[in-house]
Amino acid sequence: MAELSPTPRSTPSGRSGRRSGGPNSRAHARRRLAVVAGLAILVLLLAGCRNETQNRIRRSIQDFTNARMYITLYSLDGTEIFRGEVDGKVTRAAAASESGNQAAGAYIYWYDERGRYHQTDLPYLVTIYDRETDGAGE
Repeated sequence: MAELSPTPRSTPSGRSGRRSGGPNSRAHARRRLAVVAGLAILVLLLAGCRNETQNRIRRSIQDFTNARMYITLYSLDGTEIFRGEVDGKVTRAAAASESGNQAAGAYIYWYDERGRYHQTDLPYLVTIYDRETDGAGE
C-alpha cells in the first residue's frame, strides 16, 4: 500500500500555496495586533473606571430592575436580632487604623426605607424578598 504524503498546491506563478512570509502574512499580523491592542485598551478602560463610577452603574442597574432588598442581622450565637428593608444597597467597608497599615475592622452599612443610617459588624443575610411575609422565616 502506498503512503500518501501531502503535496503543496501550485499557484499560477508556479510557487507553492504555502505562506512563506509575504505581504499576506504581514496584513494578517497587523490585523491580529490591532485586535489585541483594541482588547487591551478595552480592558484598561474598564479597569480604570473609578469605584464611584462602578457604584453608579450598579445603582442604575438596581434602579432599572426595581428590586427591593431586605437585610436580616444575627447575633454571634445565631439569634435573629433585626430585620428590615434596605433603601439602595448594603455596603461592605473596612475601617483603617491610625497608622493606615492594617484594617481596624470590617463592617457593613445601609440606609433603611425611611432614610436612616445603620452600621454593624454582625453576621447578616441580604435577600430580595421579605422572609417574614414569604413564610421562609417560619
